[in-house]
Amino acid sequence: MVLAGGVVIGQIVPPLWTWGVILVAEPSYQEATYRCDRSMRAHLLAKQKLEAAPSAESVRDLEASEIALIDCQDYDLMRKRLMLVGLDETALSYMALKAIEAKATDLQDVIEIHEIHY
Repeated sequence: MVLAGGVVIGQIVPPLWTWGVILVAEPSYQEATYRCDRSMRAHLLAKQKLEAAPSAESVRDLEASEIALIDCQDYDLMRKRLMLVGLDETALSYMALKAIEAKATDLQDVIEIHEIHY
């Protein structure tokens, strides 16, 4: 009876733990995901602007976008902490997709979020 109870608890607790961590961490993880995505997009656009039309202003824009990439450091640290407490890549991907969907109001927004312009 004790063994059966241990097996049942062992099967129930891990998924409950995962969903509990997701519920607690999801809002801040979504925000970190969104901020990093925006920073990377701004950095890419600033690099392209500098290549297309070199100027002092485009250099300043690129430097500012590089500083903004600290958002990606925050995102990566949060991601690593969540992995340390037991979340796997699937759970993290789930939360990231929800973050993208939360910021998109229609299909065109989803397309623009996933699309990288060259």
